[in-house]
Amino acid sequence: MSKSGIAIIGIGEVPTRIMPERTPWDILYDTCMDAVNDSGLDKNDIQGVITTSPQAQPRLTSELAFGKLPEELGLEGCRDCCIVNAGGAGTSNCLRLAGQYIESGVADAVLVNHVTVHSTISVPELIAFFGQAGVDLQWEYPFGTTYNIVMGLMANRFMHESGCSPLEMASVVTALRSWATLDPNSIFYGKPVPTPEMVLESSIINTPLHKRESNVLADGGCAMVVVSAERAKKLGKPAAYKLGESARYFSGTTVVRDSDKVTNGFKVTAKEAMAQAGIQKQDVSIWNCYLAYPLAHPIMAEALEVAPEGKGGQCFLEGRMSFGGDIPWSTIGDAPGRGHTGSGVSSAMYVETARQLMGKAGERQVKDCRYVYQNTAGGSGFNNIVTIWGREPNE
Repeated sequence: MSKSGIAIIGIGEVPTRIMPERTPWDILYDTCMDAVNDSGLDKNDIQGVITTSPQAQPRLTSELAFGKLPEELGLEGCRDCCIVNAGGAGTSNCLRLAGQYIESGVADAVLVNHVTVHSTISVPELIAFFGQAGVDLQWEYPFGTTYNIVMGLMANRFMHESGCSPLEMASVVTALRSWATLDPNSIFYGKPVPTPEMVLESSIINTPLHKRESNVLADGGCAMVVVSAERAKKLGKPAAYKLGESARYFSGTTVVRDSDKVTNGFKVTAKEAMAQAGIQKQDVSIWNCYLAYPLAHPIMAEALEVAPEGKGGQCFLEGRMSFGGDIPWSTIGDAPGRGHTGSGVSSAMYVETARQLMGKAGERQVKDCRYVYQNTAGGSGFNNIVTIWGREPNE
């Protein structure tokens, strides 16, 4: 049995779209019941429900926090439920808590879920929420240092220090979109993949970031059914087994964040999680990196030693991380490829990790997928949580 003790045995997901007519509860009903059906369990076998908190949706958050979901789904066997908020790291913590439920005997099967509907939130509300996210409201926000500004500052610094060119940075979008165009759940499904030159031709949002290097807010949701690794093995179904985990905290405010500490945190968490899983870097089939903005992908590639130091951008430009390349990377295209559903992007990444290990990824399926590196980051990147997932449990 794996040291971490849990496995994902069922997944459900709806396409990420801009569809205001599709309510949050429509998405919750569909994704949760699809995940239960995919698991082969009866809905009344679900004894725990853990929800990743929706961002910028206070009414929905209140309904879920007050325990409405098990009742709405008619989960007669449910013993407990809760909602977890750690921004983009929320799903990692939902899975941690699911493991605790299972280990302590509270629940044999846990439903982990997320939903976001951005399209029904007014533009002023969205601006107010994302304009204040990740910045110090007393010392930075009054002077115009919003989240997008911070991302531009980070990109400028990395490009200056590493020599990463604008064309190399733009190629990250090309790589991510090459996966997204093949993903039926992506907002960019079936759409032409922009070349790096096309990315650079789009208007500047904040130097050096262009429009096509920024995220598209959208609506989406997904769900997973989690059981013990031992039970998953007995069921004999394709599953994703959690084999290792590590985490590091950086800072809550981006403008005081030590970039060297972050890079070192990326390195250490990967090594610790892989050591716990009993694997090495060369064993990883997919690097499923959740980073929200393209600029962080070359940084992560170098920190993970997947790309040589100073060559992260070049590896993307060469197509090595694109679909068909030799380094399968963020196989739903991260937020720039999937469409940004708040904390739900990391939820979708976990679903993709399970999908690949179960052999259900269709045209995007990575051949002989055995181990997947998965990371999440909370809030504006206050931490990094790494988990290693495998097709089989560690004995």
